[in-house]
Amino acid sequence: MKEIFLDGFMTFGPSINYLFQVFKFNKTKSSKGFSNYLCLITILSHTLKVFFWLTEKFKFTLLIQSILVIIMQLYLIYLCIKYKEKETNYNLIPKNENNIDIKRNYFTLTQTFNFKLIWKWDNILEYYKFYFFIIILLSLFYSFCNNNYYSKIIGSLSIFLEMLCSFPQIFELYRTKNQKNISKIMVLMWFVGNSLKVYYNKYNNCPIQLIIGAYIQVFCNIILITQIIYYYNIDKNEKDDFLINSNNQNKIEFDSNENCSKNKSEINN
Repeated sequence: MKEIFLDGFMTFGPSINYLFQVFKFNKTKSSKGFSNYLCLITILSHTLKVFFWLTEKFKFTLLIQSILVIIMQLYLIYLCIKYKEKETNYNLIPKNENNIDIKRNYFTLTQTFNFKLIWKWDNILEYYKFYFFIIILLSLFYSFCNNNYYSKIIGSLSIFLEMLCSFPQIFELYRTKNQKNISKIMVLMWFVGNSLKVYYNKYNNCPIQLIIGAYIQVFCNIILITQIIYYYNIDKNEKDDFLINSNNQNKIEFDSNENCSKNKSEINN
């Protein structure tokens, strides 16, 4: 029974967890403070894990988990593009030979593989094209590379990226100081899920890379939770100060108006 519960949680838990962020986006209508580079690293990590599974054939539940997480991340990117604030960085917009701006949502291969524009596009199709290219590239490596070396490289790279999943969000929170559009439930469930992942990987004798990666993810989750609490308290204190100042100002205006009324009445008398 315990094994069935763990398998079910590991299969569906991570993808369901991101639904809380989906609900948050739809509620706030803004993706400010959320790093879509988190989606990039998560997608790459789980895609590599899929190819790692093809050579190592570890727990099947982890394969299904990775596929579901990839689908959810692709949808999160769509929401990030839909709700992101309109920003124009003219240094990143390519020019044609007549020095005329090319629209960033224009569907071209040149734009897709422009290093300065990677993962900064305004068109969701560019993200999907880029991911399709990654799939083709990994498939070619899988077909032509030596399986032993390929497995070690892909497995280690997958775990390394998985360890870094929280870093883009940690940096984005530090940069924007904005925790309002981040789902607190999602972050808390990250911590719970990664803590269970440590136990699950040990229990099923998964490769050592997966166990080490889970430990580091737990540590990063603790940093992220600490950040959110810190910036939440700052926002709360600023809001309280604003309300106090606003009430004091209204009181001063009221007293001033009352004194003026008294003075007028005295003059009339």
